[in-house]
Amino acid sequence: MLLAGCVVAALIAIMFTPVGTYLKGLMEDDTYLAGNKSDLSNSDYDIDLIGHNGAQNTNLIDFKNSGEVVFLNYWGSWCPPCVEEMPSIQKLFEAKKQKVKFVLIAIQDKPKTFNAFLQKNSYTMPVFEPNSPISNKMMPLVFPTTYILNKKGEVVLKENKTRDWNDKEINDLLDKLIAE
Repeated sequence: MLLAGCVVAALIAIMFTPVGTYLKGLMEDDTYLAGNKSDLSNSDYDIDLIGHNGAQNTNLIDFKNSGEVVFLNYWGSWCPPCVEEMPSIQKLFEAKKQKVKFVLIAIQDKPKTFNAFLQKNSYTMPVFEPNSPISNKMMPLVFPTTYILNKKGEVVLKENKTRDWNDKEINDLLDKLIAE
C-alpha cells in the first residue's frame, strides 16, 4: 500500500508540478532558432551514409559543406511521431527539392523495413542509413530530431519533436536561407 501511494505521489508530481517540466526538459531539447549556435563540430558530421530511395552513398559532411541549405531528419519507421510527420516532409521535399538538400537518416531500422514503408506510402525523399559510428553529440536522444542548416553549414533550427514541416514558418525560413 505504501508503494502504491509513493507511485501515485510521484505521478502527480511529474504531471502537475515543475518537476515534470524539468524531467521533460532533460529528455527533450527545446527548439532553437538562428542566433543560438550548436556545439557540433565538423567531425560530428563525418558519418558515412548508404543511400536508399534513389539516393547515392555519401558522407554527411558533404551535405554540410555543400554550400546549400540542408534539411536533416533523424527518423525510424518504428517511431510513431516520425511516421506522423512524414507526409509533411514529403510535401516540403516536393516543393523545395531543387533548392534544399534533404537528408533523412533512418536510425535503428532495417533497410527492408524502411524501404517497404517508403514504397507503401509513395515517399520519394532520399533516405540514408548510417554506415559508420555517429558521435554522441550528433546521435539524437529523441525521435524525430530535425536540423536545418544554412548555406554555411550552420544549424539555424533544431527540433526534437513532431511538426508540420510544410507550414508557412518553415517555408518562409527555407526561402530566406535559400536567398542568402
